[in-house]
Amino acid sequence: MNKSELSLKNIFLFLYYWLCLGFFLGTLVLMGPVRWLAVYSRAHDWSAPREKALVFLFIGILAVVSALCARLFALRTSASAAKPAKAAFAGAALGLFLVSLWFWMNPKLMIDKTMEVTFSNYSGTEFIFGPYPEKEKLLELKKEYYTAVISLLSPAVVPFEPALMGREAAAAKEAGIELISIPMLPWVSTNDHVEGRIEELVKRGGGKYYVHCYLGKDRVNIFKKLLSSKAAGAKITSQDPVGMRTLYDIKKFERGAIAILDRDVFFTPYPTDEEFFGYILNGSVKTLVSLLDPANKEDLPWITKEKAISVKYKMKYANYSWKTMSAEKKEAATKEIMKLEKPAVIHAFLSQSPECVDFVDTYNRLKAR
Repeated sequence: MNKSELSLKNIFLFLYYWLCLGFFLGTLVLMGPVRWLAVYSRAHDWSAPREKALVFLFIGILAVVSALCARLFALRTSASAAKPAKAAFAGAALGLFLVSLWFWMNPKLMIDKTMEVTFSNYSGTEFIFGPYPEKEKLLELKKEYYTAVISLLSPAVVPFEPALMGREAAAAKEAGIELISIPMLPWVSTNDHVEGRIEELVKRGGGKYYVHCYLGKDRVNIFKKLLSSKAAGAKITSQDPVGMRTLYDIKKFERGAIAILDRDVFFTPYPTDEEFFGYILNGSVKTLVSLLDPANKEDLPWITKEKAISVKYKMKYANYSWKTMSAEKKEAATKEIMKLEKPAVIHAFLSQSPECVDFVDTYNRLKAR
């Protein structure tokens, strides 16, 4: 906008249109090009940085295009002398915003074949895990004598989940089924409060619970892992892994490639928080092995972090300072690692670092004997 256009009224109009049109265009981009890009990149073994760079490119183009559209709408509105015309522009933008919001307020539109319901039984207490339940689903759960519904939605995931939480609370009340809220966020460091709530839940004993997040994926699997560790002495009599992501489903992490050394033995770079959450802490990994050096000031914070994660999620953890070992000690350590409970993940920091290449060579040499 030039100086003559920078009135408070025009600035307000521009921001209003940018919000409405940006939200609408952003929805189209996310559900179209970005989704297609994610599927294509993973199918063709693209690196995470390359995929992220292209996503950010889409976001940048979106910001520019939506700003240009907002400017055009604002100028047309200001230039129009007729009030009906002004209202038509404003109403059209608001309509696009509301259509997009309606889309996000209906999780069932996002559900695909990878979001099926899974089942677990913890010492006689049944847990059924799935996506967000609409009113019809809650009525069905009530008829099937479910004890309660456990929602992992979080009020921090705005603007969708707070509204969905309110809608679910009203529907659960109408259906006559208990709703238990245990908010979770899809990041490793923000769910410390969940353990206490799980302890309370396990103490109830018995019952049948439907546990869900938005799409029944990452948060559900993390909850399943924590519940398993908190159910002292409980035996999982059945667990359907449908919908759980594993390291067989991905070839690269952000810091490098993933190598399959043996059945259920993976060598990876140090996972990011998102990679920890999606592929390691969801119950698909039993043992985590670090080759970092605790005497190295740069390595120590990473070791401390994953030790805490391993304790929290009840995973076995081992650390071998690979760089400082002699050839004999490396062979002995590798033999110990081969005997650890599987599935196991071994890592250093970058998958192409010399110690990583050395470990993989040592493992393969001993495996071939």
